Amino acid sequence: MTKDRPSFIVFMTDQQRADHLGCYGNQIVRTPNIDAIAGRGTRFNNFYVSNPICQPNRAALATGQLTSVNGCRQNGIPLGLDCTTYADVLRASGYRTGLVGKAHFQNVSPIEAKAPQSRGTGDDPTAPYDLSLQSQRRGSDYESEIRTSWIKDPERDLPLPYYGFDHVRLCIGHGDQVEGHYTGWLREKLAGSPDPRGRTEALQDGSPETPQIWRTAVPEALYPTTYVAEQACEFLAEQDDTPFLLVVSFPDPHHPFTPPGRYFDMYDPAEIPLPNSFDHPTGARRDLPDHIQRIYEIGAEKPDAFWPYHADAETVRRMIALNYGAISMIDEQVGVVMHALAEAGKTESTEIIYTSDHGDYMGDHGTVLKHGIHSHGVIRVPMIWADPKASEPEVTSLQGSAIDFAPTLLQKAGLKIPSGMQGHDLLTEGAKNLPVLIEDSGLAMTSTDGRTAYRTLVHDGWRMSVFEGSDLGELFDLSMDPDELENRWSDASAAGQKMMMMQLLVDMMITLRNTSLVSTHQA
Repeated sequence: MTKDRPSFIVFMTDQQRADHLGCYGNQIVRTPNIDAIAGRGTRFNNFYVSNPICQPNRAALATGQLTSVNGCRQNGIPLGLDCTTYADVLRASGYRTGLVGKAHFQNVSPIEAKAPQSRGTGDDPTAPYDLSLQSQRRGSDYESEIRTSWIKDPERDLPLPYYGFDHVRLCIGHGDQVEGHYTGWLREKLAGSPDPRGRTEALQDGSPETPQIWRTAVPEALYPTTYVAEQACEFLAEQDDTPFLLVVSFPDPHHPFTPPGRYFDMYDPAEIPLPNSFDHPTGARRDLPDHIQRIYEIGAEKPDAFWPYHADAETVRRMIALNYGAISMIDEQVGVVMHALAEAGKTESTEIIYTSDHGDYMGDHGTVLKHGIHSHGVIRVPMIWADPKASEPEVTSLQGSAIDFAPTLLQKAGLKIPSGMQGHDLLTEGAKNLPVLIEDSGLAMTSTDGRTAYRTLVHDGWRMSVFEGSDLGELFDLSMDPDELENRWSDASAAGQKMMMMQLLVDMMITLRNTSLVSTHQA
């Protein structure tokens, strides 16, 4: 029975907007191999994240659960080893499972979590009630993706299976600053030559020094994007007739923007148009909570970190051009993997998926990177699904989100959706156009009381975001205002729409509760 099931290749990128692909209407970036996949598959025009940052949304994709349910609600909280992933289910059903590239199921930095604080008055509880350890995912089992550990020991072991994957080759980091299994591979390729990675080793060409940008000295053949494709091809060459799952997870086009060689100059910044909302900066708005505004202020103070910030036109054009260069390199390596699939004789039995974990402002409202508001460029990502048995390509406006990915894949494999997975199958004839709920814990350090969470609902051409502890919010009519220039949160003429969206938000939060634990006794 297992041998008759389809195989799957899941191409995943990091921090890529949906509209940064030719098949999504971009007239500049060249992505012929990805466009070819869309040309024989289903392209979702309205596919969204469940949480707009890396680790949480990857956890949502893997588990089919909201981040408030699987517990990985922000970067820095590992996905629990007791969580069920789609790879776990496929592996248990006889699939060979592999992941090459970025996983980010666990923390990448060895930063100790602050101990949870008890509330109320009186003495702190004593053993066995050690609240500093309560419900914390820590210890050696949760240290597989620490970047510094791979620098010290590139040959270190990784416990397998890893969240359901029997074969893993990790890339940890972004741009030309990647570690993991890639570290040992690169050192072997360099054969004692100096490490060419990072800004300090960058090639000098007279360009102004800009945050998040440098011309890497790493050649194309040694760049992480090439490594990921090479490892994917090796996995495919080793397969027999057993169905397989292969996740090909590129660390790019996430910042820093360091595409190698010819990809650095592939696109001329002078020919890059600015987004329509570029001169409508978030920083000038007065309809956002202070802690959201503070995010951009910190970004201005630390533009080489991970915070979003407002950039000038020249910087934004350079970043977009380099982002396109990284995407075109990914596209070329997608073609390499697809050729290897054909060489293995498995094209007709393998379904191809292309998606990303979240987007990037890329100049929207004059801002770059992520965090802050849930603008469309951050929350909308590509989702392309090509079934070799499909007769015609399709473009669908059906809404979906990260939690729908695992259930859809398992149904395509002919497997039931496990209890606890909250999403639904997007590819059945009866697929419903349900509202999309997006969670965000925010950044606690931007607020005096730590109340920084917010929720977003996208439905029927509208986006609404509600901020914790604030009567401010966002309401945009995306059909009439796709660039999100007019916040109608306080617009009396939109009060009915706002009320309806509020009702839908509450309903979705109730519906998407944790139902995996069931009572052993019914009264």
